[in-house]
Amino acid sequence: MVKFQYILTLNEPVYAEIAADNAIKLAKMYNAEISIINVVDNNLFNEEEIGIQTELGQTLVDKYKQICENNGISIKNATVAIGSPVSEIIKMQEENDASLIILGASKNKLGRIAEKLIKDVKCHVLIARKNTAGDELFSNILVPVDSTKDAEYSGKFAASIAHRFHSNLTVCHIYPHKMIEDESYKITKPILDIAKSKGIQAKSLTGEGKTADEILNIIYDRSFNLVVLGYSGRGKVSRFVHGSISEKVIHSATCSVYVVKSIRTERIYTIPK
Repeated sequence: MVKFQYILTLNEPVYAEIAADNAIKLAKMYNAEISIINVVDNNLFNEEEIGIQTELGQTLVDKYKQICENNGISIKNATVAIGSPVSEIIKMQEENDASLIILGASKNKLGRIAEKLIKDVKCHVLIARKNTAGDELFSNILVPVDSTKDAEYSGKFAASIAHRFHSNLTVCHIYPHKMIEDESYKITKPILDIAKSKGIQAKSLTGEGKTADEILNIIYDRSFNLVVLGYSGRGKVSRFVHGSISEKVIHSATCSVYVVKSIRTERIYTIPK
């Protein structure tokens, strides 16, 4: 059986530990192989500085390669590249046919590299934040949905993660003032049915108002540690996560964000409890 391929990026060294923690736990659960990359941006440093940064990057890569191997994770490759960080990460993703890129970020902030990767890469992206560290990774998951295929795919993906990690799952729809609550529940019900068929503790949450603001309030008030968002990956985002909505949630969420690309159509496997 071909293993899933994940990429752990270390271009935000301050958040490398949380990114690696997430990568190791996911790789164990999905029997995935990890590639590790740190990119020295040749637009930021002169020749002498590039040499110094390459040495520092190699030390970082070697450290997390050892940590992964100590946790029983297979490493496909571990490298320090020189060039554009986004271009080099995408190059590795394409060469490995990786299904997921994992990188760390601070709470309420998203780096330039992460922002560009989310828009350009043709695979899923996990923005790992501090509150997903520890033993109970992704114990409380929120998946906002609408009536699009992208949202349906992200809902199924969230159910798969919840099933594997024995997590609580909340399926959320924020509706404008003109929509009645019963219609909103019809949108969350298909994902609820999938979740409940797998024995997942799942519930529906509906509300009205500005979509991004309401989602962020829900994340903060209810202590979610993962939000799963659908993304078309075909040059535009779905209607639900269009433009400023997706950007605001990904940038401002206090928890980790799993950006699911529906263009990545590999089978979603589940396992029994």
